Amino acid sequence: MKPTGEIVPCDFRLTLGRLTALACTSVIALTGCGSGDNDSETRKPNANAGLIPVAQACDGLFDEAIAKEAREPNGPSKVYPVKTEPTSHAAKALREESARRGAPEHLCTLTDKADGEELLAITVAWTPHSPPSARSVHYTTTTGPENAGRLLVTCDMDSGSGTQSGGGRSLEFDMRDYFTLSDHSHAKLLIASAKKVTSQLNCREDPEYPNPKDVAPPPDPRLR
Repeated sequence: MKPTGEIVPCDFRLTLGRLTALACTSVIALTGCGSGDNDSETRKPNANAGLIPVAQACDGLFDEAIAKEAREPNGPSKVYPVKTEPTSHAAKALREESARRGAPEHLCTLTDKADGEELLAITVAWTPHSPPSARSVHYTTTTGPENAGRLLVTCDMDSGSGTQSGGGRSLEFDMRDYFTLSDHSHAKLLIASAKKVTSQLNCREDPEYPNPKDVAPPPDPRLR
């Protein structure tokens, strides 16, 4: 998967001439080349924020323990946040989504520098799947940086909220992690993200969130 916020190189052709190439090069940092994708435009690196400490990433989701993991052994101490809409915007989009499976809403994306490699991303979307064993929340450990963790949260919406009621609607929170954080940190970040989102939705019943250490024990510091 390509890093978010990546500027796609222009496909220069010899017949366009050197002038066209120079013109394209001069504006690539501002507009990019090609047709222009709305999603990439809204999720480009936030130039105003610049580099921020890892502990301030994702609107306060990172605590010092997670930030310390991200910095070890050779991780960056500062990151670029990719511009995303606030949680309230994601919650509004989810309330208005009528399908049982919608496009993911981006909650947090971090890169190593402006237009650099993706380090971490958290998304949420409706899914027809439900947590097993009649639980309202279920964390799943997955493998690989592109599927670093998944959290299913039951959230049947009240009728009249703009979504289809009933049918076992759930939210699926997914994470990509190139920091290679522990499963415990994945669980903490996903549960914290889910709490922020569901607190702004009209779930018929409040999800019963587990303690992250109960679903994924903290790592042994001697193994870091």
